[in-house]
Amino acid sequence: MKQLNFKFYPCLLLLLLILRSSANGADQNFPVHHLEDQKFPSEEYEDSEIDERDSPPGNSPFVQYDQILPKETALPYNPQPIENLNPNIKYDQRWGENLNVKQISAVSIDPKGNIGIFHRGHRVWDASTFSVDNKFDVNQGPIKQSTIMLLDKSGRVLQEWGRAMFYLPHGLTIDSYGNYWITDVAMHQVFKFDVKDIEQYQTKSSYAYDAKPLKPSLSLGEAFQPGNDHYRFCKPTAVAVQSNGDFFVSDGYCNSRIIKFNKNGERIDEWGRTWGFEGRELYKRPPPINAFLVPHALALDEEHGYLYIADRENNRVVCSYATNGTIHKEFKNDQFGGPVYSIAYANNRLYLVNGKRFDNKERIHVRGYVLDVNTGKLLSEFAPNMDMDSPHDIAVSQDEKEIYVVELNIQRVYKFNQDVKTLKIEPKIVQLKNVTEVRSAELLDNGAVVKIPEKSSQKFMVIIAVIFAIVFIGLCIFLAALLAKYQKKGCLYPCCKNRSNYDSGRNDAIKLSSFLEARRRFNFFEKRPNTRDFSKVNTEPETSDEEVGENNTERIV
Repeated sequence: MKQLNFKFYPCLLLLLLILRSSANGADQNFPVHHLEDQKFPSEEYEDSEIDERDSPPGNSPFVQYDQILPKETALPYNPQPIENLNPNIKYDQRWGENLNVKQISAVSIDPKGNIGIFHRGHRVWDASTFSVDNKFDVNQGPIKQSTIMLLDKSGRVLQEWGRAMFYLPHGLTIDSYGNYWITDVAMHQVFKFDVKDIEQYQTKSSYAYDAKPLKPSLSLGEAFQPGNDHYRFCKPTAVAVQSNGDFFVSDGYCNSRIIKFNKNGERIDEWGRTWGFEGRELYKRPPPINAFLVPHALALDEEHGYLYIADRENNRVVCSYATNGTIHKEFKNDQFGGPVYSIAYANNRLYLVNGKRFDNKERIHVRGYVLDVNTGKLLSEFAPNMDMDSPHDIAVSQDEKEIYVVELNIQRVYKFNQDVKTLKIEPKIVQLKNVTEVRSAELLDNGAVVKIPEKSSQKFMVIIAVIFAIVFIGLCIFLAALLAKYQKKGCLYPCCKNRSNYDSGRNDAIKLSSFLEARRRFNFFEKRPNTRDFSKVNTEPETSDEEVGENNTERIV
């Protein structure tokens, strides 16, 4: 029996190899562009995929590329002229050329249109920054330089702060109220700094150089302790904040999940997971549904209720519903060529920047892209006339006139000015909360986008109805007052005094009181005689003094 099993081993091995190769071939042709609007529980993933949500953060199977690589592995920065750039998006070469910054990890725009940047001072992220279990060496201490700068539209520095507060900056988001949301991958934490506290700190620090560090109003995560639970992060990357105060955190490098919190920092929901793979299978198999590989940046579209996720190493942008994390669709384009590092949203358009592949197999153009979120169509490409090196974050103003991109390794901030008059805005019917809303938009001369929802026409009809009701009620009150006035005078009609009595010729008006008295004395239904009882019928003509004329001979006699 043992000899028989031994003979069958080669056949079984050959059969397994054939099945594996056919499965790989089928996976390569699997299209994932528009996903079903449903949320997938963990048990619906393939058994062959590695679920790392419960594994220690240090067991992440991929190299973390957001760092300075050794010279023998890093691609040289060799910018090449590129074509097909949008001529209406022009690079401002002189903007911010005198900034003294190093690795710039994030950029954001405050409500006043000022530009905030987050940089790492003299600290770099290299292969020795973290241990195998993703822990940072606290003995290195915080960054001594100010890590946050606020610039105006001309590039002039307005504020600087963040000295001796952060260890390895990554994400910066300035919300609609001017509050700063920050992620520090070395501390594995998320911080919120209120704008009023920042302004007070700036006032104090201008008089005292060694002012105490600014304290955050909200801190999430355990300092320097990576984890994968309700209380700890592992290298969180970005924050997106809704207008009601709820916010999202991409717990990006180790856990590859999105967590939603309310304005008080209480956890509401969580979705996503790490996509497991072996070796270089990263670029050969499409990712499973609702799984990410370094969710690196977030962007909110509150008009449609979407949250966009830059799924960096899967070279795509995932669109999910902001309410519950249900996957709606994805944006993927071969022209990206490599990882999608960051995204920004404005007026039905996504702005994104890609990065270089680190497998060193092919050269791709590194630039910015503009996508139509309704159709997924690639609208524009932009760059400073040459390839970028390592763009790490992007921000766009609400009117889309300014686009800012920060470089990680060559310490540069790009500003692009866009001619918004050339933007084409088309009306669209969108489905939102099972109600079809017709939204139209037009571009004004100053470049501002004005959107008119269907609700405005409904309000107009309500206003018209109210005005009509008021006019009608006023008219009724006027007529009632007019009738009461003539009734008081004893005349039913205004012109009754001018009418002559056709019988007597005297100007005797019809008295309303006499009419009512006669009506009370005569009841038609009660005193109507029986037509068959002729004895009760008075056949004699009825006469009155008024019915006899003045020339009647009987009265003369």
